[in-house]
Amino acid sequence: MRQAAVRARSSTLSVESKHSIAVESAGSPPSKRRVFGTGGIFEKKGSRFLYISYRDMNGKLRQESTKSESLMVAENLLRDRLSKVEQGLPVAEMKKLKYEDIRKTLILDYRTRGVKMLEEDKDGNPYVWGFEHLDPFFKNRLVRTITTDLLYQFIERRQNDGAKNATINRNLSLLRRMMSLARREGKLVQTPYFPMLKEDNIRKGFLTPSQFIKLREAMPEHLRPLVTFLYFTGCRIGAALAITWPQIEAEKGRFQLRIEGNQTKNEEPILLPLPLELNEVLKKLPRKGKLFDARNLRKSFQAACVKVGLGVETGPEVWQYKGLLLHDFRRSGVRNLIRSGVPRRIAMKISGHLTESTFERYNIVDSTDLHEAMAKVEKYFDGNLMAVEDGQQQNGQQVVSFQSKPR
Repeated sequence: MRQAAVRARSSTLSVESKHSIAVESAGSPPSKRRVFGTGGIFEKKGSRFLYISYRDMNGKLRQESTKSESLMVAENLLRDRLSKVEQGLPVAEMKKLKYEDIRKTLILDYRTRGVKMLEEDKDGNPYVWGFEHLDPFFKNRLVRTITTDLLYQFIERRQNDGAKNATINRNLSLLRRMMSLARREGKLVQTPYFPMLKEDNIRKGFLTPSQFIKLREAMPEHLRPLVTFLYFTGCRIGAALAITWPQIEAEKGRFQLRIEGNQTKNEEPILLPLPLELNEVLKKLPRKGKLFDARNLRKSFQAACVKVGLGVETGPEVWQYKGLLLHDFRRSGVRNLIRSGVPRRIAMKISGHLTESTFERYNIVDSTDLHEAMAKVEKYFDGNLMAVEDGQQQNGQQVVSFQSKPR
């Protein structure tokens, strides 16, 4: 019955074979042949589904199952494919595009642009933080099947694993970046909506001076100059690792660091006197190449944190760790600058922060700061309790007065 109805609406063979039956698009008169290049709809022996055929952007003939017996579905799919070909989009490649393909695109993009997030795992393979969470869930998955519903399933899986909202958002952002790159290169027509979560776990990690001393002593000697510099200045790790010896100038026996504009986030060059403690260490180092030796930085840092009680290992891999992060040196550095009385404008220039709002997130307040603040208030009132006297009226307005109780 279906074949008869389809043949009644068909006149042109788009594909001819002994295993195919010709079908034309709906609404075409039997005597009129289909225009070349507009594709076709046909049946294959042994399949209950209709097939479409069309030529891609390179002129190659493509055949595709509609996964449906409906002629309307077949026509809509053919119209969609022809539209994509007209736009110059590689339809066949889109169908086969997998998560691993867009993952490679991201790595290539990061490597080309010199993004510091691109690292190497223990086997020397390119690695970006977040791969360890995305890979198990999206492995071998076709990109066109990554929908918003699937993203909700990923979120649920990560939440069941105990991941915080901010961590999940970073995972989603990484995947979204992969898909955006694929779309920019014409490998995807569109990307799904990414449901981002409300973040309430902004990191507040920092090191007190005594904690820093213990941690530095637990680290390999070649890494101590780097962590000292980070702790004193709040400089980004990426910017610190890019510093070379030609940027070091000596004045009155003290080293000064010339940080170029392309090495800072705010793109402003600065000339920074180095801490005397670091000054003595650098005098003993060979003056060539990079200023700081960062071999095995992350692994050594995490091992030292575990040793002094600032972190714990949750598994054998380098990413299976919870506790103090390398980025917490930046938070500590900013906190040190402000607590030392350095003006905010100068502190922002040293740390490389571009905006007040971002800088303020790094200017962490702990319970000690709060106790010190209250002690200053008590000192202002000479340590006496205050009595609040309401109800007084002055010029028709209520007045609240503070009076010290007699000693």
